[in-house]
Amino acid sequence: MIEDLFIINEGGQLLYSWHNKKTGEEQNEDDLVSGFLTALNNFASAERGEDIKSLKLRKTSIIFEKCEDFEQKLTFVSTTRNENLIELLHAIVHEIMNAFTEQYKEILNQEFDGDVSRFEPFEENVNQIFLDYGLEQLEDNIAKVEQDNNFKSVIYLESKGGNIYYIHAKQYVNKDKISFLVPLLVNSAKLLYKTNLNENIYWILFNTVRNENLLIEIRKNILIAKQYQLEKNFEEEFLSLSFFESEGKYVKKPKKLVKRFENLKFDERIKQVFLVDMVGKILFSKIFDESYDCAEYIPETISFLTSSKKASKEIYNRILFNSSIGGENIGTVCVNFNNFALILIGNINDFSSFIAIQEITSDLYKQLI
Repeated sequence: MIEDLFIINEGGQLLYSWHNKKTGEEQNEDDLVSGFLTALNNFASAERGEDIKSLKLRKTSIIFEKCEDFEQKLTFVSTTRNENLIELLHAIVHEIMNAFTEQYKEILNQEFDGDVSRFEPFEENVNQIFLDYGLEQLEDNIAKVEQDNNFKSVIYLESKGGNIYYIHAKQYVNKDKISFLVPLLVNSAKLLYKTNLNENIYWILFNTVRNENLLIEIRKNILIAKQYQLEKNFEEEFLSLSFFESEGKYVKKPKKLVKRFENLKFDERIKQVFLVDMVGKILFSKIFDESYDCAEYIPETISFLTSSKKASKEIYNRILFNSSIGGENIGTVCVNFNNFALILIGNINDFSSFIAIQEITSDLYKQLI
């Protein structure tokens, strides 16, 4: 976690400071600290002709970022006690730098007048940027990985390029595959939701037949990937379903498959059901609520399912059981049957937890075996 943040001008005056309240340490000497850091940086410039980029103390790393685009030259100083967070820290500080200079550019292009009270409202910006990067849950995630046997890793990735900022794990994580496949999944889900449903997406979840789970939380500036391994293993039973045959009566005569699904009892939380093949042809459907008609978006849904199947195979070397998307109002669950898929549409309030999705999909699975 970030412990401290200082925004200092070239004269050593402290414009703004933030401290992690969880540390419980008193912060009464910010002006003295900012003056000392400025003097230290000036000394390095004078003696070596170089700026300080970072300092490593016994427990604390101190990062310096300069901004010289305005009349008031600024230095942004941040500290952390977890050196593995430095790459994430750099990204956050650059975001804070951009937000601060944009908000106060007129003031920064004038000579400093000694009034720092005008910078106090920037606290709201800092808190929002921390939320955009998922910092409010970082310490809890690290603790849960250590304490929870089922929680295997947490990974913070750049939202666009997939660059990995931070990993905390107790099992091997294939960085290259996570870096490539997680953004691929997110982009596929966004194509479905943003383009067609005009909704933002907040999370993606997929579950393999060995109950390996990948949850992706989507923030403005970060993707948070969490890996879980649950004990129950239903791989053998699930793959024994005749739907998984590459050839057979259900592939050649899908009407026989439709009869299997016509007799299923669907959970009341499901608003719409589609049984489709992998080119998007609807073989069977049921609408329990007309306000959830998503039939025209089946091709994009199949594209998301295809990306999920690829990710399951590449990351875990497993067959996908189901994959889900959580939007603002609508939840989508895709159950994989190899050549076919069962697509379930519902209200996000009913599809908002892993337990709910497991209950719904497991109930259908039990009816089919």
